[in-house]
Amino acid sequence: MSPTPVPVPRTGNALLAALEQLGPRPVLAWYGEASRIELSGHVLANWVIKAIGHLHDEVALEEGDAVVLDLPPHWKRLVLALAAWSLGAEVTVLPRPAEGAAEADVASTLAAREEALAQIEDPRVVVTDRPDSDLADSADEVLAVQPVSLAPRFDGDLPPLVRDWVVEVRGSSDRLGVALTDWSGPASADGAEAEASATTRLLVPGDGLEVPERLLGLLLAGGGLVGPAASVSAHQADEEGVTTRA
Repeated sequence: MSPTPVPVPRTGNALLAALEQLGPRPVLAWYGEASRIELSGHVLANWVIKAIGHLHDEVALEEGDAVVLDLPPHWKRLVLALAAWSLGAEVTVLPRPAEGAAEADVASTLAAREEALAQIEDPRVVVTDRPDSDLADSADEVLAVQPVSLAPRFDGDLPPLVRDWVVEVRGSSDRLGVALTDWSGPASADGAEAEASATTRLLVPGDGLEVPERLLGLLLAGGGLVGPAASVSAHQADEEGVTTRA
């Protein structure tokens, strides 16, 4: 049996460098909500840098802090995971049943969610579209996120002390002003970077966090993501140049 791969200490820096090297070339095509959204390497890197700055400067996130992402699959969820991992946080991505999923799939997802929740005690940060939930009440910091690509703010009343992430993160610097700690996220799966290339386009079930090792290998290799798969027709997948599926 092969040993479990260990993340490179400065994977966060390598990831940002790989995204920036893509420049205006697309790295993510998101078929969510009402329309297609495309993020270039530069734009995705910019979002991650802003999220890192916000989590570090405003939320005071520290290495080893527990961050819970209670959101449906979305590119904003992906951005927050990459930022938190770059700061050494321990990230839990809570599963959500997909819209229109079969009853058995819903039951399985809810069971996995309950199992994950049972492992969480007093999270430092909860990022959620349900800021009035019991889980949010248990956190030191709550970031409300509307999982809609062009939403300028959270759509709804916020409980006291809950932060509107999109509003706040836009004010963060476009330049990385934080010395990144050891990467706490997934290691690239064995052979993932060798398998992926700049021409690889991976169709993912959601935002890529369902296959984190493949996701990391793909981004480090300069490839791209397309998702969520259920919203992408065969014709759209061909137009996006999808080469493989998760």
